[in-house]
Amino acid sequence: MNQLQKSLGINALFSGLSGIVLIAFNRSIADLFDVSNTTVFWGIGAALLFFTLTLVYEVKRQKPSGVLLIILQDFIWVVASTVLLIFQSVEISKIGSAVIGVVALLVLFMAINQTKALAQVDNQGIGEIKQLRFERAVNADKKHVWKIISDVAAYHTVAPNIDDVKIISGDGVGMVRACSHGKDQWTETCSLWREEKEYAFEVNTNAPDYPYPFKYLKGTWEMEEIDASQTRVIMFFEFEYRKKFHNYLLHPLLRGKFSRTAEELLDNWQEKMGENNDQKPPAVSR
Repeated sequence: MNQLQKSLGINALFSGLSGIVLIAFNRSIADLFDVSNTTVFWGIGAALLFFTLTLVYEVKRQKPSGVLLIILQDFIWVVASTVLLIFQSVEISKIGSAVIGVVALLVLFMAINQTKALAQVDNQGIGEIKQLRFERAVNADKKHVWKIISDVAAYHTVAPNIDDVKIISGDGVGMVRACSHGKDQWTETCSLWREEKEYAFEVNTNAPDYPYPFKYLKGTWEMEEIDASQTRVIMFFEFEYRKKFHNYLLHPLLRGKFSRTAEELLDNWQEKMGENNDQKPPAVSR
């Protein structure tokens, strides 16, 4: 169990127990808060139990955008509790106010813990470099696969996020290509080329006009022979954001876009290899 799963698990345990207590002891809690209406405790308890189910779901799938939504809900709870305590829109006992304050602090701690864990999603080793991996097994021999995926000048014909590619100079390691998408333009340099095995391009993110929020971005494309008629295509994308807060807010949203782009790219490559995409297995990312 990784840190993100642990932080979500703690939240699920706390929220689930809180929901059960609010429902089971609603009358006693109403007396503790010095209020007569018990419906609000039933309602909050039921909402917490539903929230617990979403937490358990996210513990299993760990989708960053879903975790970000949970974190936002935790912060909303903290803000709402703070507003209630400051403005005292509802008259409650001092003990009730203390309970609300303590719970808000616990929720704030869990929200911060989850935020820190979310920022580490897809990190590789030390530092802030993240890595996304996608792979697909195709029914084609390695020579045919290499011919398709190594046509780096035609990468824009298969990559949905690139409109045009022009080779500026070089061949193999040291090759420089210019890429564009809409009004955005950038250059990439080939840093690795092993014939019929793998190649890599690093994006010139230090260019003054580089349009995206990456401090470092590298793509690596590999292929592995499964047998004489099957080959596995593997893609690695390593990157680091310019700003630390991008790990918290931007990555959970961009990760899904990365996955959809990689899936479509593999679809297009597979179509070029002569396969029927309707019968393909989905791309695997991890």
